[in-house]
Amino acid sequence: MSDDITLGEAVQSEYEAWEKAQLLDVRKQLEEAKVRSQIAALHDDTELTPGLAAVFIGRSERNLRELRGTKSGPAYTQPETDSTARNQKITYRLGDLKDWLASQRTTSTIHAAQRRGTMFATLHSLGVEEPFWITESKGVDAILGHVLATPLTPELISGEAAHIEWFDWPEAMRRAWLGVAQRQVFEAHYTSLLTGALEAAQTGRVAASVIGAMKEVAHQPSPLSD
Repeated sequence: MSDDITLGEAVQSEYEAWEKAQLLDVRKQLEEAKVRSQIAALHDDTELTPGLAAVFIGRSERNLRELRGTKSGPAYTQPETDSTARNQKITYRLGDLKDWLASQRTTSTIHAAQRRGTMFATLHSLGVEEPFWITESKGVDAILGHVLATPLTPELISGEAAHIEWFDWPEAMRRAWLGVAQRQVFEAHYTSLLTGALEAAQTGRVAASVIGAMKEVAHQPSPLSD
């Protein structure tokens, strides 16, 4: 980036970055709405895995687990067994999820707002955990795709083909992907955001340098003051 950038160009660059973030935010909300509509179209007696249930109600799977612990979340089913293993199969009935969402309607706007800005909207959003379909391939857990960008199939809904894990984008970029085409799209956005953040930082340093120079000149005594 040239050191002779003007303050106006710096402001324009910041505005373009903000505008891009708004467009990405809209796309994210549309993707969420599409997946939730697909789930909502299923029969109310459909049993969903915790990962898919979390996506449907707009929470993270970790938060859903906390709701189970405090008994303040949607009803769920867990087979009665003498085992205390943590991997016992837990499922959520779709109808129960809908009923719980209806009871939470007054706070749903807040949770929706908390979800906005994820998936490449801001540099900070890269650290926000997102849901990914994970499946085993040649003995290694690989990413099948992002839950909001992968068409639902009966095998995914039942949990037979893959399970859902939540982690941030740096972790996602480090992992192996089976959905190569999808990874390429996400990687392009990921790289673009990092590049934009770097350019914005450089722009900020140049703008600060210009402002500092202007202040220094302003504090210099006038040659006519004598």
